[in-house]
Amino acid sequence: MTSFLRGRALRVTRLDACGRPVYGEGNQVVTDGFITVGLSAEVQEGDAITVTKANGQTCINEPGEDQLQWYTTEIEFCDVDPDLVNIMNQGWDKVLDAQGNVIGFNANGTLSSDGYALELWLDTYGTSDACSGETAQGNWGYLLLPWVKGGAPGDIEVGNDAISFTFNGKTKVGSRWRRGPYPVQQQANGAPGPLLQPIGNNTHYRLFETTIRPPEPEAGAQPVDRPTPEVAELVITGVPGETPRRTVRLRADNHGFGPVLINWGDGTPETTAADGQYVTHTYTSDGSKTIQVRDQQTPAVTVSKTLTVPLPADDPQLVATADDPTDRYTVTASVTLPAQASGEASVDWGDGTDPELVTVGGGGEVDVTHTYKAAGVYTVTVRRSDVETYRARVAVAVPVQDDPEVTATEQSSDATGKTVHLVWDNSPNGPVSINWGDGTVVDQTETGTADHAYTANGSKTVTVTSKANAAASTSATFTIPFP
Repeated sequence: MTSFLRGRALRVTRLDACGRPVYGEGNQVVTDGFITVGLSAEVQEGDAITVTKANGQTCINEPGEDQLQWYTTEIEFCDVDPDLVNIMNQGWDKVLDAQGNVIGFNANGTLSSDGYALELWLDTYGTSDACSGETAQGNWGYLLLPWVKGGAPGDIEVGNDAISFTFNGKTKVGSRWRRGPYPVQQQANGAPGPLLQPIGNNTHYRLFETTIRPPEPEAGAQPVDRPTPEVAELVITGVPGETPRRTVRLRADNHGFGPVLINWGDGTPETTAADGQYVTHTYTSDGSKTIQVRDQQTPAVTVSKTLTVPLPADDPQLVATADDPTDRYTVTASVTLPAQASGEASVDWGDGTDPELVTVGGGGEVDVTHTYKAAGVYTVTVRRSDVETYRARVAVAVPVQDDPEVTATEQSSDATGKTVHLVWDNSPNGPVSINWGDGTVVDQTETGTADHAYTANGSKTVTVTSKANAAASTSATFTIPFP
């Protein structure tokens, strides 16, 4: 068990309006000239629901759920660095001497700042394996506040004693600090590096033990070196309403590291796009296209995505089946994502359980199963993780009814061998939907026969699905033309 003791060092880093580190000269200060750092939680109490009956007794008494609003920070300095004050509050400009050296600051009326990140190193006590591993440099506590807004000054009292300066702020969620630009945690290979887990959108602060030593205090503002960025995250869709779908709409999230270069894979000039900017590109030919996105400043950091033009629909595909005839409460969801998707999706089974995150394989498909606890009609929903507005839904009645009986044979009167004769029986479970596997989908009665002529050769799969239950489905596969 580890206890945290006194503060060892403090670092503030300038952030931009989006909560991202600002790289370059004069954007960080490391100091040990502080007395205390305080965090005070601001919690909004939830509204309680209380109802009293006519006889005076309590009918309903439900407490509300409290919500953490922010933490108020209070930092008391005994050694005030004007550069640090300027990072916390850009409206307080620096005072220079005749040689251009920073000797103080102006306490102006404007309290303006995009914000700053605050890191604090602490001593530890009671750690049994403080220096485990060959590359461990010691053991410290590490406290990170990824986004603090405001540098409001506290009271100043001048007397027969040391004078201290206090500055207050408030934490803010939504930081784009991610893994950060500094080596603060031991990596898998033992080397010092940035945070292993990126800071989330709802994080006020993070506290953990680290074996990487704190930075040495330095007077004045120091540069923030641009680290090697992570590969950009790509969001790719088509353009709604376009036929054929040859236009690609792409956004590269470069995590605040600046512009990217886009090679569209068709011989056209590269496109320069700002971090997070949507750009479009229309292909003039069909086929496989490999898009390559590179960080402009560090071109070795590259991510690629291979698409097929024309693009398929942006929505995922979802087929629900009950594959075990002895267990009709277990449903299999077959999820197919288009090639332009990120490869990740969420499956909501519609019964109040948490959505299940899935990753598709190289073919863009994955099967996941779920066992329902009670009979009922449930809506299964799958959403693309990169663009959640694209989704697919099917209704499943549990327990799942028996699958339709299906027979697919050659239509003997067709000399070309391209017409299929289909016989189905879904009694007593009602009408069916027939997907002929070539883009043709029709609704039919509970039982019946139908012929369908194919125009293209190859392997075909016809699927008959009960209209009353999407998980009751039967498929037949054959080759056109029939031998």
